[in-house]
Amino acid sequence: MVAAGEREVLQLDSGVTWELLGQLPDAHIDFLRITYAPGGSSSGAGVLMRHSGTEFGHVLSGQLTLTLGFDTYVLNPGDSVSFDCSTPHSYANHGTEPAMGVWFVAER
Repeated sequence: MVAAGEREVLQLDSGVTWELLGQLPDAHIDFLRITYAPGGSSSGAGVLMRHSGTEFGHVLSGQLTLTLGFDTYVLNPGDSVSFDCSTPHSYANHGTEPAMGVWFVAER
């Protein structure tokens, strides 16, 4: 159990906040609430990232733009995504309100 006021929080300079919602020892899964401020992004303009694992996300509010390989998707509330994290990817909030979602990142 993780109380709301006891979550580990990582705030990035790029306008992104990750909150750790739960963790099991040796499970290698991050259970996160992510928030992208308006103009926030996971990496610099045109920069895609890669890492090991699988990513699963569900947008609760706002709008996120996902660049995945050569494709771009606009994720709205209720939309979900899952992909192999070795595919180059990035997220950005081009909207005027914060974008929030629940994410699982399973490491290999």
